[in-house]
Amino acid sequence: MSSSTRFRFDRGNLDKLLALPKYVLALILSWFVPRVASRWAFGSGAGVGEGALAVAAELLRRDPASRITWLAADQAEAADARAHGFTPVMKQGWDGFWATLRAGQIVVTHGLGDVNRFGVSGGFVTQLWHGAPLKRLHLDSPVTTTVQGPAILRRVLRRMYLRGAAEVDLFVAGSPIAADRLRSAFRVAPGKVRVLGDARDDALAAELHDPAAQAVTRARLLELVPGAASAGRLVMYAPTWRDGDVDPALPSAAERAEIEAALERADAHLIIRSHPLGEGAWVEWTHARVHLLGADLVRDITPLLSAIDWLITDYSSIAIDFALLGRPIMWFAPDLAAYQASRGLYEPLEVTSGGRISHSWQAVGQRLTELTTSTTAQRAAVIETRALAARFHPHAEGGAAGRVLDEIMRLRQPARDLIATPAVFFESFYGRQVSCNPLAIDREIAARAPHVTRYWSVTSETQQVPEGAVALLVGGKDWCAARRYARVLVVNDWLRYGFRRARGQIVLQTWHGTMLKHLALGRPNVGLRTRLAIKRESRRWNLMLSQNPHSTAQFRASYAYRGQVLETGYPRCDRLAQAVIGADRNPVEVGLVRAALGVPAGARVLLYAPTWRDGGVGVVNDLDVHALAHELGDDWVVIARGHTRTHGFGGYAGPGSLGSRNIFDARDSRGLVIDATAHDDINDVLLAADLVVTDYSSIMFDATVARLPLVFFAPDLAAYRDRERGFTFDFEAQAPGPILGTRDEVAEHALALGANGLDAAWVQEYSARYEAWRDTFNPHDDGQAASRVFDELEQRGALAERA
Repeated sequence: MSSSTRFRFDRGNLDKLLALPKYVLALILSWFVPRVASRWAFGSGAGVGEGALAVAAELLRRDPASRITWLAADQAEAADARAHGFTPVMKQGWDGFWATLRAGQIVVTHGLGDVNRFGVSGGFVTQLWHGAPLKRLHLDSPVTTTVQGPAILRRVLRRMYLRGAAEVDLFVAGSPIAADRLRSAFRVAPGKVRVLGDARDDALAAELHDPAAQAVTRARLLELVPGAASAGRLVMYAPTWRDGDVDPALPSAAERAEIEAALERADAHLIIRSHPLGEGAWVEWTHARVHLLGADLVRDITPLLSAIDWLITDYSSIAIDFALLGRPIMWFAPDLAAYQASRGLYEPLEVTSGGRISHSWQAVGQRLTELTTSTTAQRAAVIETRALAARFHPHAEGGAAGRVLDEIMRLRQPARDLIATPAVFFESFYGRQVSCNPLAIDREIAARAPHVTRYWSVTSETQQVPEGAVALLVGGKDWCAARRYARVLVVNDWLRYGFRRARGQIVLQTWHGTMLKHLALGRPNVGLRTRLAIKRESRRWNLMLSQNPHSTAQFRASYAYRGQVLETGYPRCDRLAQAVIGADRNPVEVGLVRAALGVPAGARVLLYAPTWRDGGVGVVNDLDVHALAHELGDDWVVIARGHTRTHGFGGYAGPGSLGSRNIFDARDSRGLVIDATAHDDINDVLLAADLVVTDYSSIMFDATVARLPLVFFAPDLAAYRDRERGFTFDFEAQAPGPILGTRDEVAEHALALGANGLDAAWVQEYSARYEAWRDTFNPHDDGQAASRVFDELEQRGALAERA
């Protein structure tokens, strides 16, 4: 590929902007041209290959009469498509536009430009993508919207990219990690992306345990690079694309000599596979053990990877494909800092690679020699590769093309057929958790009405739903269908996505806590637009749950709610109430939850659970949990629990922290911090605690159900009370614990608790307030709230087997 024809984002983006009138005209035409359900249009930026070829071939295998059109870029690709049994059409021009416009299903790998991009509107578009994302993609990378000119052009371009992503009905990912990256890159709802495996790896997966098939592939590769026929080992160098720039890894004469010597020692041949969109400036390297394998010889390299013994790459997704084989990968990134600063990576390359990265050809040569001479080094490299495969290949068995076709066919059904009845739809915190009141009600329905199908809204495949329930990803077609056709929706926050309650449908709004701070219409300076949105939202509910009389009054005022309120107490607190025996918590249950959270035996536990702040941009950690753990010493554990609205900012990782169970190294710091931000069930965290520290969070009302002592760390009390949110009652007069302003005061109160519970001073000052608080805010929290909710739904006939 010459430098004059290299693709660059800025040049391609300018072409998109200039073509805007064509997009508008094509959209209008698509309203009048019917699509044919039996027609399929396929295309790929890599020619007749990638996952598009695997899916098309599987479709043809299932139904030889399938009407498959392959949108080709040139006559050579058209001939290749014809050889595979497809009908080729040149994608540019009227024929390509018409073939795309009439197709019921459209399958692409690199983007809408794989077919005729002007004809995609209204078709069912499946985007397979072309490998697991290591480098940042699409709108996650600033280079994507690069264009010369005023800022308004970039804004228009961004909208065009968003519009293009909205045309896609199904994005296919190989793993949950890849799925989350695609969701971020294309700014699409979780349900638009499904983890079905990477169809381009199907052929590779089929050869994993078939030596004969691998031998055939090896012979095919050697036909392409005949000079490597005598090689003991085949090593491939496959760098990624750099927006059309020359590969910075081009070696000097001295570096070539070093690599050539290393190849001699390893009895290996180096096959250089420059990216199909990159600059093939490797022709100057001529040596008997060095061979070029450009896109002119083979467009899709993935099916040939089983012939390769070792791989050298930088940030290319070919590493993820190759990881299936469990063979050594050498990571070579000479421009790591610059690439990270410009294009960006989704995670540090040290994480992806396992920590071993070469930054020069000299280091690559040394690594080649090490792998040649040390079986220990080879075994370690294989372990690293297998760890990479475990992260990115949940479907290592292959068969992704079949799953893709099955999913397309499933989603092409009428929405009503995707949902079983009778059904209840559950959502907690916009699908970010499987928790709170909806979870407690789910358990009651599962026990007393097992015939009801229970659908749970989730934002990730990694979330666990209750046994027997069905997980639905937010924004997917089946998710929308469940909200439309379920008899009951049980939610604890706003519904969003333009939901309209159907006739006879019950929307039970459980909310997620008794309010200290003002909500919705009760907040200061609420604008007209927000007021209209609040009232529109509350009209979607026709049944509302309340923990106490105070909440009932606040819900009616704050949301202008006129429907029925069930003042039953909170189902999510049933477990807390049932765990209290007399004035103490059940030691067996406390021991179980502490073990599950990683709390050492015999430790005292302080729970820090702050609320979020309006306009906040990070995790609330005014208390500094790591410093507090140090002050409390070895006898204490601090459990930190962030609010759901701060989850996007991370948790409480700090020095010595190791993820969700962040254990301090005793040699470096006294104390222990456990980050329970991502733990679904707040009841586990509460039952594990000896002392609860919060600011203005509704956790204060649940804590008193479990009879836990409370301390309020509120250094910004005046600002929060008077300017930010304001309180619905006189908090300072009624608080069932001290309101403190410094970390030292918090530590002092914690240490004063002693080994056997509350200190005498605390009891004397706050015990009366504490009981008055319980009488006011926990009058119904007796452990039977979920049962009362079930009884109400049953009386309404919402859970009957027939409508």
